Amino acid sequence: MSESEASVQAWLRGGITAVKNGDRVQGRELLEKVIEADERNEQAWLWLSGAVDSAEERQICLENVLAINPDNALAKKGLAKLAQANPPKPAAGKTQIVRREYAPLSTASALLYPESQVKTWEWRDPTAVPDKALTIGYQTNESYDDIWTKDVPMCGYCAHELTPEDSRCPHCKKELTVKYFRYPEASSNLTVLWVLLLGVGQFFLLQLIYNLLSQRNMVAAVGSGIVMVLFVILAFGVNFRQSWAHLIAIYFLVGVILVSLLRWVLPADLAVLGIAEMDPAIQQFVQPLTSGLGETIRIFILVGSVLALFYAVFKAGPDFDRVTVRQVAALTKGPKTAADFNAAATQLARRGLWATAVLHWQNAAAKAPQNITYQELLGQAYAQLGFYVRSLDVLQSAKQRTGSAERQAAIQQLIQTVQAKMDQEHQSKHTEQS
Repeated sequence: MSESEASVQAWLRGGITAVKNGDRVQGRELLEKVIEADERNEQAWLWLSGAVDSAEERQICLENVLAINPDNALAKKGLAKLAQANPPKPAAGKTQIVRREYAPLSTASALLYPESQVKTWEWRDPTAVPDKALTIGYQTNESYDDIWTKDVPMCGYCAHELTPEDSRCPHCKKELTVKYFRYPEASSNLTVLWVLLLGVGQFFLLQLIYNLLSQRNMVAAVGSGIVMVLFVILAFGVNFRQSWAHLIAIYFLVGVILVSLLRWVLPADLAVLGIAEMDPAIQQFVQPLTSGLGETIRIFILVGSVLALFYAVFKAGPDFDRVTVRQVAALTKGPKTAADFNAAATQLARRGLWATAVLHWQNAAAKAPQNITYQELLGQAYAQLGFYVRSLDVLQSAKQRTGSAERQAAIQQLIQTVQAKMDQEHQSKHTEQS
């Protein structure tokens, strides 16, 4: 750990201790030093919410926690209590007060924490032109004449206008039709399936050893080894949700089960395949044990194959389903709160879908105008797509609304970076024209 990291950890521990002891002034001072050094420190923002003076500052702190970690339960609960204690006031323009009730996680939570089941917030239409008479809340200049003000389909990657016939974006050249898993997260059934396949492969490894050491049957040993390798390959393929591995595994398991059953129904004398006979003295001692061991291994192979086939056919099938999606910029289903939209935007940006991410950050900034982080991310996303004027507008607005000198300096640095990129692009275009 470097010296600076050690200092940050010391400030964090000191700030938390001060807040716990009731010294909010000292705690706030230390926690703000942590955030100045690491503005994405989740614990610092969370504990700072207990050291600030006003409900507005507390809400900003908790929103920043969710911007860093959308799953932080303490921040969600704190925001729910703030929403109940300070319901938003009606505002002019296209706004409305939204009240949503959530199903309790359990009977105990419904009885002990009824406030956690109800949330209220002020919803602003992100597509409407902001009321110029309003001075509070997130606002952006909508005097632009670009694709964001038009009702036309655009590429989810680069925000270029599309036609219905486009299968590839004419600007960024990326494929617009993409297949995704219907369920992004693999289920536990898939895990059980690949573990069973790997287990059956290990039983074939035991059979290989048994054929070599006990039966001295080289041909049977080689066959067991090949089957073992195939099961290991199929297990890895299933683990990575490859449809070919799933399909081959089903056929392969059926074959193993049929061969195992036929072996008991029509036992074959494979002694003639042995390359060398064992010493008679050793054979008299080992034969009673090895015959039972071989039968046990075959039973385990059969049982494992039946279980794996059951999971492959009836349980894990949905994990391999794919859906075809056209990458046109549009809001995804599911997000409701500002933190939800921010989490969705972050995932979309990681996949390169910056235009779709912008739509989600627009909603996050409109739903939580007091959270400067969402405006910063929106401004950076605009710059990523080359909409530098919009980016500068959003970042300038964020800079004016923050009361922290350190935050203002950080935003100013972003503004200078965007301005430099815009100047460089203008200079490059001018050089090409001349």
